[in-house]
Amino acid sequence: MKSILLTSTALVAFAGAAMAESHGAMAPMADGTTAPSDMAMEPLAGMGPQGVVVGADGEFGYNEEVENGFYFDGGLSITTSAGMNMGLTAGLTLDIDLGFGDAEGDNLTAPGGGGTFGDISVDASDFVVFVEGQGAALYVGDTETGAATRWAGTTNMENDAFLEVDDVDDGADEGDFIDGVMRGDLEMGPIAASLSFLLVDGVNDLVDTDVELDSLDGLSLGVEGTFGGFVVGMAYQEEISRGLVDFSSVDTNNDGIIGAAEAGNDDPGTVDEIIGLYAGTSFAGADVKVAYASNETSNEDSLGLQVDYPFGPVSVSAFYSAESAVDDNYGIGVSYENGPLAGALYFHDGNDEEIGLEASYVLGNGLTMYAGYIDNRDGGDDYEAYAAATYDLGGGAALIAAYGDTGDDYTGANDEIGNSFEVNEGVTVAVSFTF
Repeated sequence: MKSILLTSTALVAFAGAAMAESHGAMAPMADGTTAPSDMAMEPLAGMGPQGVVVGADGEFGYNEEVENGFYFDGGLSITTSAGMNMGLTAGLTLDIDLGFGDAEGDNLTAPGGGGTFGDISVDASDFVVFVEGQGAALYVGDTETGAATRWAGTTNMENDAFLEVDDVDDGADEGDFIDGVMRGDLEMGPIAASLSFLLVDGVNDLVDTDVELDSLDGLSLGVEGTFGGFVVGMAYQEEISRGLVDFSSVDTNNDGIIGAAEAGNDDPGTVDEIIGLYAGTSFAGADVKVAYASNETSNEDSLGLQVDYPFGPVSVSAFYSAESAVDDNYGIGVSYENGPLAGALYFHDGNDEEIGLEASYVLGNGLTMYAGYIDNRDGGDDYEAYAAATYDLGGGAALIAAYGDTGDDYTGANDEIGNSFEVNEGVTVAVSFTF
């Protein structure tokens, strides 16, 4: 499981990316980072009665390599909630992405094919219905599994691949093979627990078999306890050895549905049985964590150790993961944040090799510069490099100019160049709006 070791201190200033695996940065859309309508809006406990909250974004720009010239798109994010009896809050979250001239899913076309670009694609995703209150919560939809909610392993463990929210069907054609998740959370004193099951559409749920999954398949459990200065936890994921229908990342007939006839291109659609344990504490100013994960399906395991130590404007993180089946993973990351300058340097070796240097500088008057270079070290010419500038126009608008370049052997997405800050390949000039 690929993770990027970047300490959180610098990354907060570095467009908001999170340590290790999460890159959910709030930054202008043209550079590929997250805009409001692209965010999976997990409900927050204790929201209370809020009614309906709507966010919107739009973008217009030019990029030849990724967008084939001029492009424009937009989206809506919707969150509703209402207070109930007994201190409960119920609601839902929904993300709607609108694309113009790039209708891959459901689309709207004017009579005769009219309109500026002919088609408007409408992708509704990140749909979650929730009930929260009294230390408990229920979430149904495109949400995290129980194990992923509580699991806190170390960086670059190869065998802690618990199903995550990115594996759930969110309307995209990129490897999602689970229709939904039903998860319950419970907090009692020092103990927090999450239990979930997989949801499927109920028709031909398994490939090449007449057996259908029900809502009690795919059990996933995570439990965490805090006792003084120590945190301990466990996670468990049930095995599903038969391929689920939605396990192809290619929608060959462009109907917006990935079915059994299109199966087998990427993920096999099965779920491995995984057990994980972790413990962490603070000692002499350092955060220390140890974690163990065993893939019971493949009979492989990982044992990881990670130490994070901040001092002044500098934070240092180091990890080592002993692997039973592949080369051990290890690495170190150093981040710096002081005034207008923030930066991060990291080195990974072993089975997952990567080295990167990224930095940002706030020039003032709304202008911020970004630059980065990443060598994926897979034996070929697979580097990523970028330079970008954003200018705050006020009122939620921003002007973006960016350039991204990759090596001839680069196999990643060409609209996700960079880690802390992501840009399109080639030259991008755009204006984005958030409301």
